[in-house]
Amino acid sequence: MGRLFGTRKAARAGRALALAWLVAALAAGLALAQSDVGAEAAGAIAARAEGPWTLLAVDDLARALGAPWSAEGDHLTLRCDAGVLVVFAGSPDGWWQPADARDATPVSSALPVARVDGRWYLPDDVLGVLGVRVDGGGVTLPDGRRRPLALERPPLVGGLAEVVVLGPGVDALRMYAAGAGAAHQVSLLAVDLGLLGLAFPEQQAALDAVLRELRSEKALFLVVTALAEASWQPAIYVVQDGRETLLTAPLTLQVLEGDPERVSPGSPVAAVAFLPPDLDLRRPLTLRWAGVAGSLTLRR
Repeated sequence: MGRLFGTRKAARAGRALALAWLVAALAAGLALAQSDVGAEAAGAIAARAEGPWTLLAVDDLARALGAPWSAEGDHLTLRCDAGVLVVFAGSPDGWWQPADARDATPVSSALPVARVDGRWYLPDDVLGVLGVRVDGGGVTLPDGRRRPLALERPPLVGGLAEVVVLGPGVDALRMYAAGAGAAHQVSLLAVDLGLLGLAFPEQQAALDAVLRELRSEKALFLVVTALAEASWQPAIYVVQDGRETLLTAPLTLQVLEGDPERVSPGSPVAAVAFLPPDLDLRRPLTLRWAGVAGSLTLRR
């Protein structure tokens, strides 16, 4: 009996170490995100995240494809080996003419084509006609070459949310909430706890043990950081199909590490929020926290 008890204590200690390591890794990433973003990897394609969708910058994409493009007024034409694509700013509809076809056919996307500060962006679901695929935080070109994505981050002011890629198939939602007078910045990162092992494979066994101990198949892992000491709200709303569910401590939100009311530099907070069992993880959902809202799809 004593040996079994000692084994359980060792297992719990191992899980605690894994969680501490994970919190440190994610907190470091959050701290970097709250500072100025440095130069992106060579050959990266600029992109914007809109909920579960990704929009790619046309100029970077065309350069990677070696394809000429032109824009006149509200329409853009991209010519590549596979054919000619014509799209319109602010519209989800366009035209596609394959290289071996005489006539163009209509194409459409879930989001409208965007033009921000004179730069054009194509939604990822229209790129298939070009032979381009967006997955795992990168772009696969028609010839099989890979290019990293460089997500353009908005200025870090209060009330913003963005989708970030932690690893292949692992998206997280990061929300920023300014403190009083915007004197400091508090950030919360929410990610599907069941997928964290894909982003941190070296911690897979420990994360699986955490899931078993929590007895939950659907849970969000939360990490809260701040640039200066601040209060934070241990409560998060989950919205899907018009139904809003409040997850709050101590019943449906559990603080694993840190202060349940305060957060400061060097002392991040880690918590788990238990999602409703009938929530569909493969469909878009919205999270609300500290007056900030953002959307993402946890699993694809």
